[in-house]
Amino acid sequence: MLKKALSLSVASVLLASSLAGCAKNESGGSAAGSGSPSGASASASSSEAPYTVNFAYHAPKEGNQAEVNELINQLTMKDLNMKVKLIPITWDTYNSKMSLMLAAGEPIDISFAFAFSLPSFIDQGYIVDASKYAEYTKDIYEVMGDDVEAGHIGDMLAGFPMMNVRATPSGIFVRKDIFEALGHKASDFTVTTDDMSSFDQLTKLFAEVKAKYPDMTPFDGFRTFGLNTITYVDGLGDNFGVLENYGQTTKITNWYESEQFKKFAELNREWFTKGYASKDIAVDKELGQAKMKAGKTFAFFASYGANALTDVKSQTGYDTVLIPVSSKMKSTTAVNGALNVVLNSSADKAKAFQFLNWAYKSKEFNDLLNWGVPDKDWVVNKDGQADYPEGVTAATVNYHSDYGFIYPNQYLMTPWAGSPADIWDRYKKFDADALVSKAYGFTFDSSSVATEESQLAAVLAKYENSVSFGSVDPAKMLPKMNKELYDAGLQEVMDAKQKQLDDWLAKQK
Repeated sequence: MLKKALSLSVASVLLASSLAGCAKNESGGSAAGSGSPSGASASASSSEAPYTVNFAYHAPKEGNQAEVNELINQLTMKDLNMKVKLIPITWDTYNSKMSLMLAAGEPIDISFAFAFSLPSFIDQGYIVDASKYAEYTKDIYEVMGDDVEAGHIGDMLAGFPMMNVRATPSGIFVRKDIFEALGHKASDFTVTTDDMSSFDQLTKLFAEVKAKYPDMTPFDGFRTFGLNTITYVDGLGDNFGVLENYGQTTKITNWYESEQFKKFAELNREWFTKGYASKDIAVDKELGQAKMKAGKTFAFFASYGANALTDVKSQTGYDTVLIPVSSKMKSTTAVNGALNVVLNSSADKAKAFQFLNWAYKSKEFNDLLNWGVPDKDWVVNKDGQADYPEGVTAATVNYHSDYGFIYPNQYLMTPWAGSPADIWDRYKKFDADALVSKAYGFTFDSSSVATEESQLAAVLAKYENSVSFGSVDPAKMLPKMNKELYDAGLQEVMDAKQKQLDDWLAKQK
């Protein structure tokens, strides 16, 4: 069983600044609630008025969302005697929109929450302790197994992890048509963090793209190497003191003064100054998949799973080539990176948990959230897989996501066309050869250094994106960033983290 702890660090000042000063809302809704436990069906013929669950979720492009909502209502009325109001939130609006909605006390029952958001959410009293409603979530425990424990902060169960792959390596996805037109094949590239000079292969590739396709941005998107710590280091929840080398050490160090982070920053700086990256890459929140879909970029950086190329084609409409840049690592953070949480603004928390329990078991619900309206946005083809209807493409579809990892249970979904028949078994086996962090099962309780964590988050918000994407000179800004981190209390946090880790490791022997 994983230790019931999760970092209380304020890892995202974007949310903290908006949430600060807002009154805690710990009232509303019944502790016991009504309705059958463990997600059992509640007939639509019940004399009780249907409860409406306000469900905030990651939304694809606008289009058929109203129809998706109605189809979901038909399912929930039949199974739960409930209705659902979908609240769409996109990647690029999550920080701003969610924080404002919570601050305004809008009646949200359930939302997805990223690990970096949890400290602020919890500090403001927005999240309900799910452990008090276990009678309504028995199916989730069955689905998740011990992974449920990753949602704990001390004795509080903050939420439930999404059911998806646990080890997430990263790589560069490039448009196959352009890549092959330039005379390349995947086997020409061997990029590895074991040899940081190998990343120069990507620089040369982008130079070719810029010369041959001057109207195409070689590299763009929301993430880049230095930001994706879940891949190369175990950040132990907040990145303020990490285990480098894929968690194969037990010594806490400062990621932002590591040689690897420095090399990543210098690489991105070179791409930025040579015009290989977009001018607004450090501030634009749009995903690389969306940029490629719009025909704006040749390549983007992302973590990936066992069916990466099929997933990306579904997301972008293009065949791509994957150039891996990391090994696979399994850490506690990889499990709890995104959680489904019930919020204190829920009018009936028991019903909210009852609905969430159902969501982890309903194939139809997960398919509708991800693929949209059957026969309009997707069909089941002759191979039993999801595909576009005749005449519909990735560019013209009115609702489409293929970000199944951000919904309750990806393993229930109809696989996308071209996927292996045993795709979900492959996903489940994908973790088998991952490097397991030496701290797997441990997460940092930062309550003793909460002030320092808040100060560190503010410093990071000033520098991290601009340094990581290369929009500023790392030779000048990285030393300044690290000085301010140490001035804000980084060493105190690292010392506290090291002590807790050492104590935890001693108990494992």
